[in-house]
Amino acid sequence: MFMTQNHAEEPLGQPFGRDHFWRWVEFSNNDVWYYVSTSYARDSGDGFRYYFLTKPTDLVNLIAEADEEFWIEKVMAVIPPHMNGSSSWEMHQLKELIAVSNDNDIVNVDYIFQLEGDLVYGPREVREESTVVRSQVLFSERHHASPNDKKTS
Repeated sequence: MFMTQNHAEEPLGQPFGRDHFWRWVEFSNNDVWYYVSTSYARDSGDGFRYYFLTKPTDLVNLIAEADEEFWIEKVMAVIPPHMNGSSSWEMHQLKELIAVSNDNDIVNVDYIFQLEGDLVYGPREVREESTVVRSQVLFSERHHASPNDKKTS
């Protein structure tokens, strides 16, 4: 989850409006987060918005908002050092995000991150052969993202 502090707020937008703007936010978890590039149609040409998300469910919810007027162009996964085996955070283009669980424990869900360059991060435990594994694709670049040159009607 991202955190904001009042002193980082910028006085932009309409006074007493619902939108607030911050110069910076903090991230207190050592887990994957998502940088999502989106576009939307407007009379003067396409507009752009960028989202920072911390939960796969937030990405799924953003996908549900996509239509002819608003679309996802690209999703980047920001991978923490403990997952990528380095001493630094790394950002990679997300090709697919897959939720996996098994019949023995359907409450705890793991995620498989399929990234550019055939990189894959996910659960390291070996599952027993007798366990039925359930999986669901939450994000697929091929199905949920549109290229930068998408034209709206």
